Order: sequence, then structure tokens, then C-alpha cells
Amino acid sequence: MPVDQEARQRKDDLMRLLTERRRETETRYRLALSQQTSGSAAGDNEGVHGWKASREGGADLAVLQTLDRTLRQIDAALARLHAGGYGACSSCSEPIPLARLQAVPFATQCVPCQERSERNSR
Repeated sequence: MPVDQEARQRKDDLMRLLTERRRETETRYRLALSQQTSGSAAGDNEGVHGWKASREGGADLAVLQTLDRTLRQIDAALARLHAGGYGACSSCSEPIPLARLQAVPFATQCVPCQERSERNSR
């Protein structure tokens, strides 16, 4: 396969991956938000401003925050893809392996650079 065609195929694959992951995450977010506001979890009590307070405390809110952060990271990855910078390591500029992007679609570094970054931040 010619290089241009390979690059186009990789971009198409990454677009599908990000779009699907965003759809899944948004569905989970909407479900969690609906459960939080309706109090469908067992043992819920009416909270402030119509929110429900569950026995788990802030666990439900933490799930919403995590899903929201994931959506923002995926949106940033989609913006990088449209700008032509998605899939390249922000440290070494080498292509991030597809397997890593499938696992963490909003990854900005390859595994070696990510490990080095984490070691240096300790």
C-alpha cells in the first residue's frame, strides 16, 4: 500500500475509533447523569438542587467527572486529528502505535515517552 494511502487509512481508522469511543462515553455519561438526577440507585435521598445523594457519597459524581474529562480528552484528540497532529507523540514526534491509541485514544505520547515523563515527575 502506498504511503499516502496508508496514512489516509490510518487517519480514517483513528477517526472511527475516536468517534465510536466518544459515542460510547457520551452514552455512559448521559446514563450516569440520568441516574444521578433521578435517584435510581438504591438508597438515594433527595439532595441539594434536585441531585440525589447516594450511600456511596461522591462516587456517582466522581463517575460523571471522569466521563466528562474523558469526553473533553476525546474532543481534543479529534481536534488534533483534524489539524493533522493526532497520533504523533508530543515528545519524540514518532507515530504512536495503533494498539496504544486503541487502548487510550486520547494518548499524546508513545509508551516510552509516557514512562519517561512519569518517572521524571516523581
